[in-house]
Amino acid sequence: MSRDVRAAAAITIGDVLGGRSLDRALPGQLDTVSDSDRGLLRQLCYGTLRDAPRLQSLLDQLLDKPLRDKDRDLQGLLLVGLYQLDHTRIPDHAAVGATVGAARALKKDWARGMANAVLRRYQRERAELCGKLSPAAAASHPDWLFDTINAQWPHASTGILEANNQQPPMTLRVNRRALSRDAYRAALAEHNIESNNGPLSPDSLWLARPMDVAELPGFQAGQVSVQDEAAQLAAALLDAQPGDRVLDACAAPGGKCCHILEQQPELAELVAMDVDSRRLERVNENLERLR
Repeated sequence: MSRDVRAAAAITIGDVLGGRSLDRALPGQLDTVSDSDRGLLRQLCYGTLRDAPRLQSLLDQLLDKPLRDKDRDLQGLLLVGLYQLDHTRIPDHAAVGATVGAARALKKDWARGMANAVLRRYQRERAELCGKLSPAAAASHPDWLFDTINAQWPHASTGILEANNQQPPMTLRVNRRALSRDAYRAALAEHNIESNNGPLSPDSLWLARPMDVAELPGFQAGQVSVQDEAAQLAAALLDAQPGDRVLDACAAPGGKCCHILEQQPELAELVAMDVDSRRLERVNENLERLR
């Protein structure tokens, strides 16, 4: 039986609040929900975490006392509820009802009344509660990052903060050892997948809509990877030459080191390291997929 999608999102976000990366927390939960709910699960997780500083500040106002560490999944559920009310087209009554219902799926029936009260109060007092947010929380940034951006770029800080909160496009990196960007874009068009050339990296394509990588032509054959365009600039800036020895000291999941090898296959050596040995398994998987 499939897991309730909001409960899956709550568990995922609770894991991230406990220090786990989203890249490690989300895949296991994707396997527990129905295929039709996978897109919603991704949206709830990525969207809630993107707006987490603001949502958490609101939740702090709505709770009489902080939740216990063992209730991080419930904290995640309440943040998901607030996110739905502010950022999705789900009708408010449906978002509240489904979020309250998910407490039962988390085996926390005792929290259903509290979840209902928190979300209903937010509906009633939204403007007042938002008006009490600190400038950093209102901009959905942690204090240290908000202060740093304003100190270093005072005349451009508003635009930087707004850009940081935007949902980025799903960006692909075409493996130039397999085919050209134009050739892969033509392959996408044959599958009715709309894309545009990225403006910064010569290997990048922006998709008009995000999708599961299994739907991408040639993905398993190593023709393409998913990688943000800014991260793609690392290989170009490095400009590795034949015979160079390269150390990637923060390698997982392997996007940059694979890109370096795609651009310069005649390295003498490339060493990939990471603080988490388990995450290095992802590097090996990507190296094998990309041949």
